[in-house]
Amino acid sequence: MKKLLFLSLIIAGLSWVSTSVQAITIVFGPNAQEVKDRYAGSILIEDNHFGKNYWYLEPASQERYLLKSGVSVSLLLDQFGQDISNKDLNKIPTNTSSPADYNFTYKMRGHFLIQTEAGGQAWYVNPLDNLRYAISDGRDGLATLQKLGLDISPEKLTAIPITQNFNFMTSDTNPQIDFSTYDTLKSILKDNYYKRDEIKDSDLFYGSLKGMASSLSDPYTEFFTPQGKTEFDNWLDSSVEGIGAVVDSKDGQLFIVSPLENSPAYRADLQPGDQILKVNDTIIKGYSMETSLRLIRGPQDTSVKLEIYRPSTDKTWTVEIIREKISIPSVTGKILDNNIVYFKINIFSQDVPQLFSSLQKQLIDSNTRGIIVDLRNNPGGYTSSALNLADFWLPANELLLEENYPDKVMDYNSQGPETMSIPTVILVNEGTASASEIFTLALKAHQNNLKIVGHQSFGKGTGQTLEQFVDGSAIKYTIFEWFDPTGTSVEGKGITPDYIVDNKDNYDWQLQQAKTLLK
Repeated sequence: MKKLLFLSLIIAGLSWVSTSVQAITIVFGPNAQEVKDRYAGSILIEDNHFGKNYWYLEPASQERYLLKSGVSVSLLLDQFGQDISNKDLNKIPTNTSSPADYNFTYKMRGHFLIQTEAGGQAWYVNPLDNLRYAISDGRDGLATLQKLGLDISPEKLTAIPITQNFNFMTSDTNPQIDFSTYDTLKSILKDNYYKRDEIKDSDLFYGSLKGMASSLSDPYTEFFTPQGKTEFDNWLDSSVEGIGAVVDSKDGQLFIVSPLENSPAYRADLQPGDQILKVNDTIIKGYSMETSLRLIRGPQDTSVKLEIYRPSTDKTWTVEIIREKISIPSVTGKILDNNIVYFKINIFSQDVPQLFSSLQKQLIDSNTRGIIVDLRNNPGGYTSSALNLADFWLPANELLLEENYPDKVMDYNSQGPETMSIPTVILVNEGTASASEIFTLALKAHQNNLKIVGHQSFGKGTGQTLEQFVDGSAIKYTIFEWFDPTGTSVEGKGITPDYIVDNKDNYDWQLQQAKTLLK
């Protein structure tokens, strides 16, 4: 399970109108009274897409109660337990060979009985076999009842009302869910939606999974359909056809995190923070990331029209961009004047340490005066790649990163043994995020001769993992928050450079400042 720290996707919809419509819909299902009479007093097993639920159908009210835990059983016994003497209890058999008063047994079917002359021992009369079973208070009693459960279809379960007795509910902050509603809703749409012939089961299914992921209100947790997963893989492999910009989404608004160098987006002067309002006259606010990207991407040599809003200047304009095949080299390097070696890292793909090692051997020698690592517009990538790259500068056993999970804390130390003591400058800007910030702060904590130049970085202090399913779909979700070696989080804050420098007049003053520091 690989850990990923990055910002959304490289861009390579649908228009809807809300109207008020009144209609009357009649949905036919199982006869509710027949279902309640048939299962009265039973323990019902609801086997849904998310696991199993166990319900008790109280015979008098014919409402169902969720057996969520041992506490549920205790509440059930308190509310519905009926006192019974030993004489009457003995009329109900405990096994098929026991003597029984079948008229009395039938009357007690589905009830909980409290044996008053035996210290309050509780019993349940199972309607399925007309036998009584001893019920312990709590978890053991729940296990007994679960073994006596009877399977029921979602359609039939829906016909049985859920109790509104909130004294029975075990948690007001986490209300019980009737999972049969999922299948019921699906059936309603497929039977009654006015364009039901156009409904695809896959669209309903994947749409519900997207909704589940988005309900967390975490911009970095996202469900991918099989097609969306393929597009995501293309991004990590650094090859896609589109405009060449890293984007993210917040509150339903797509915005530029960073344009890739020499890409169509870069040449169109798109900048970090620019919001994309329309794609070919389609308003995309509220669209999923996947839908928005599908509209923006397209074959090379085709055009796409974007309406852009720049909050920093409060200006809105439209730009037409010709799409290209975007091939992003993970790492490039060259020698600048005064024997300064310059590395540009566009994304922390898995091969970055290997590629860097090869370039290092070609470019760095005894005459090297300094190193510039350009992480501007680098949205991140694999955590392991960033940590392995830091090993080139740091000795072994230096703390690089702390990851806090729900149930554990993990520290990562440098592995060494190679150490470059050459003065180094790191370039950052608003598009420097995630794994790029991890690398920068790991070096900053342990390198006295390290300087940071540019603009405040993005500030992303959480990490995600990607799990793929057998159908090709996948979920990217947040599993930890991370802290630098000093115990500081960058979430929402970013990294403040040692030298804040603006680029202007079409000149790279940030790079110039880095070279000046290394002279």
